[in-house]
Amino acid sequence: MIKYSVNFSKVGMLFSLALGILGCSLSSKESDVETKTTLVIAEHRAARLAALYEMAPELELRLNVKLKIVEYPAPAKDYFTKLVTELRSGNAPDVFSVPRDLQLDDLAAAGYLADLSAIVESWDGYQQLPDLVKKLTKGSFDHKNYVVPSIVAVEQLYYRYDILTKFGIDTSQPKTLEELLERASQIKAKTGKYAMLFPAGLTWGMGSYTEGFRYLLAGHDDYSLLTSDGRYNLSHPALVDSFQFYADLVSNQFMPVNPLLNPEPWVIPKYEMFPNGDLMITTCGTWCVVFDWGENSRNPIANIDEAVATWKIPAQNGQPFVLASLVYSWGVNDNSRQKAMAKKLAIALGEVDVAIAYAKRLGNVPARMDAKYHPEYSSLGNATEAHQLLPEARAVTTTVGASAVISGVARATEGLLTQRVDAKGAEDILRNYITSVLGEERVKGSR
Repeated sequence: MIKYSVNFSKVGMLFSLALGILGCSLSSKESDVETKTTLVIAEHRAARLAALYEMAPELELRLNVKLKIVEYPAPAKDYFTKLVTELRSGNAPDVFSVPRDLQLDDLAAAGYLADLSAIVESWDGYQQLPDLVKKLTKGSFDHKNYVVPSIVAVEQLYYRYDILTKFGIDTSQPKTLEELLERASQIKAKTGKYAMLFPAGLTWGMGSYTEGFRYLLAGHDDYSLLTSDGRYNLSHPALVDSFQFYADLVSNQFMPVNPLLNPEPWVIPKYEMFPNGDLMITTCGTWCVVFDWGENSRNPIANIDEAVATWKIPAQNGQPFVLASLVYSWGVNDNSRQKAMAKKLAIALGEVDVAIAYAKRLGNVPARMDAKYHPEYSSLGNATEAHQLLPEARAVTTTVGASAVISGVARATEGLLTQRVDAKGAEDILRNYITSVLGEERVKGSR
């Protein structure tokens, strides 16, 4: 029999050493986890949440952070209301999206948005942005960068190509608003249906400006909503001309009026009449092909790529154009305790793969032109055509007090829908309302 002599003191020392090494290893791993910065990011709506949850692991890996995703209310208005409430109370997330570029100046002027100028302008993606998108990332009141763009809405006129061709109605691009009204007259005469929808009225709210009046203002080369000194320019023929277009739609019964006077005025014309072929033309953006009429919408249009086509927006000078809106760009809470890292997250959210993850679910297009080289670019379908129009797109720039413009347009167009006022009377409503809210010093043409 072989006898083993065990030196228990040595075994004990080795065991203790092993435990010590293991303990150091565990402590090191636990330390790594503990030292990772946690960034809170707000998001809302199922499609947007799905995109963020898809990209979150990759973003965490790139930045060596942990993301805490907070789900906000789905409707854009409710989301923005909650966001502003939490910013005021000091409980807002580190990073969040700004629904529309016209909300940017109010947030920045209130001190809620961190200045991102240095990090944005040194970002390699910055040179891939069209000039218009670069302009829209800056606050009009101080021209600093406050957001990182990710996706953009490209807006045009959408029309029922299948029905117009069936009735032998000209589908060539209308170059001026006069030509568009002539086309509307043909549609009414040959089909007996409503020709066109430009959102208007009180209950449509923001959309009366963003999806209606803004299209008309942008068609005037000699007009800018803002003066060179940052006031609202409400003394110009473009305003009366634009309101007259609504008056013509209403008086000629080219546009359905009664649905626009009801709660949720978009439901009947956009979700029912246009898909059913009872309305032929509507303003809209790339998102409509997905949300309003796509296969998962409440009333899908069969073979939508063949049934629906687009026209650029007719212009006063006869040179049609497309509009672009900076939607859901990423901002950083100026009171974030992790501001430096939050800025890095905002930049990461502007990368092409993140933009495409969002764009394909929302129907919008990436803000960066180099997105066309990404292997997933083709997943955007026909939206790639809209993406290539970004360098030539137009926008209407606002500044602090944009909410007064939105409300003023809603009130003015309500008067036109009900035929209580003419185009000049609508202009008076708009100017008087904005002046009463913002003060005479902020408005050119107040009296």
